[in-house]
Amino acid sequence: MSVEIDEEFATALRGMLVEHVRSSQDPRRFRWPTTMGLRALLATVVLAAGGGAAAATGVFSLPGSTVTTQLATAANVTGVGTETISLGPQPQGANAISMTFTCLTPGTFTFADGSGEACSGPDMNHPSPSTESLPLAVGQDTTVITAAPGERWQATVFYAATARTPYKTNADGQTYGSDGGAPAGPVDEPDLVAVQATNGKVGYAYANQLYGPTSTSPAQAVATDNQPARIIPVYESDGKTRIGQFRVGN
Repeated sequence: MSVEIDEEFATALRGMLVEHVRSSQDPRRFRWPTTMGLRALLATVVLAAGGGAAAATGVFSLPGSTVTTQLATAANVTGVGTETISLGPQPQGANAISMTFTCLTPGTFTFADGSGEACSGPDMNHPSPSTESLPLAVGQDTTVITAAPGERWQATVFYAATARTPYKTNADGQTYGSDGGAPAGPVDEPDLVAVQATNGKVGYAYANQLYGPTSTSPAQAVATDNQPARIIPVYESDGKTRIGQFRVGN
């Protein structure tokens, strides 16, 4: 069994994979990774409120991916230091806060869930936004960005509904899809995880080959990231038809 991927889908997926890998390896980010940072290989779709969901989901979603639907008008804020962002009344069905964040000055910026960014002077030469999905409590209508006085930032924030699509199963009973690092069924990741091979093809790698052991300390995380690169095979969704290879690590 194999999955045919049209060029529009593949182009979009390649862009998503590259962006998520870049974000996961960005030294500014201090969201703690659960493994070697590879769980960022997740195709995420953002759908504007009011239509287009079926078409977008059919074209761009991988099994196991997270689909994010915007439920309210976004708040665009340019802040200095610590500020509380008001989001307005919480709409029905909202279960997350979606945020696009950009540092405007060097500093350490912490988000409501404890994640954040540490930006240095050289980062300001090529400022790049990051995308966060923050947890949302019942009745919550604000979120806080914490920073030192004088540290400037910009954020676009809106209420969202997020949902994981289920993994699919091939003829041998193996699950396949993207891995967002959160359960999409009875297991935390599929047997075959969506990746982009070094030849540009989109396929699947076996999870037990892709991931190393979970880091339990900062020292172990650094040691893991400094290990020599490994090359593993990439297959179609059948787990048998080899279409390329994937480089893991430095």
